[in-house]
Amino acid sequence: MIYLESFSIPTLDEEEQFLNYKAHEFCSQQYYPFQVFDSPLPTIQMQNITILYGGNGSGKTTLLNLMAEKLKLPRCSPYNRTPLFDVYADMCSMQLAGEKDGYPEPIPYESRFIGSDDVFEHILNLREENDARHLAAERAAHQWGRENTQRMRLDSRAQGGFDAFLNHMEARRSSRGRFVRHRVQEARREYSNGESAFIYFTEAIAERGLYLLDEPENSLSPNLQLDLVKFLSSSAVCGAQLVIATHSPLLLSIPEAKIYDLDHRPVAIRPWYELENVRLLHDFFYRHHDLF
Repeated sequence: MIYLESFSIPTLDEEEQFLNYKAHEFCSQQYYPFQVFDSPLPTIQMQNITILYGGNGSGKTTLLNLMAEKLKLPRCSPYNRTPLFDVYADMCSMQLAGEKDGYPEPIPYESRFIGSDDVFEHILNLREENDARHLAAERAAHQWGRENTQRMRLDSRAQGGFDAFLNHMEARRSSRGRFVRHRVQEARREYSNGESAFIYFTEAIAERGLYLLDEPENSLSPNLQLDLVKFLSSSAVCGAQLVIATHSPLLLSIPEAKIYDLDHRPVAIRPWYELENVRLLHDFFYRHHDLF
């Protein structure tokens, strides 16, 4: 399913005109995302899976951020922006499915931007939640021990009232483990960073919606990257549209993906096996093929 049909940024002439005649109206010495792209960028025509490929500083993450801003997609983590970011985003244009016929299809509410920072924040939040649960469990266990070493009368308000009496009686007739479990939610299982990242993607991406993924390969082993390729391919078949910024040769090999090479001059659509990162690894392993 395609929800976003195309996206385009201002031309170099439009950028230059703004910087020469209007930029002075803004109290900023940072022009980002102006001047990120030093060559004309064609209108990006979307497919079910569209990949923005390029090295560091090529602008692929900037493009995703601009799409997310233009579409008002939810996201978790803050991102690089300046006072001119919104201005630049307003100068961008996009076309939704059905818009050329006058009946644009709404972007599904499940849609979202997912960056590597979101994944890391999820992992850190999980650890903080588990730390809090472990602390609460220790306190509940201490309370159980305290309740089982003292006596309490039902009519003794000085000892905490009726609720305190109920807690006391529960501790007296419960095992230590049962008393703790009744009060504290069990800590969620923690996985490695890569496993947690993979689980995060599988839980965040539904069978419909537009998802902008910024370098989802971060933290993933080659095996998990291949598992992610299978998951993303099946998600696209089921109704999700994916726009992915990556330089991972494994993710680039998604058969049905349309790849824009932002390192090429001019920017062009190219097959994965012609991309520099893929060629670099191919040549590296070829030079050492006798070791295999």
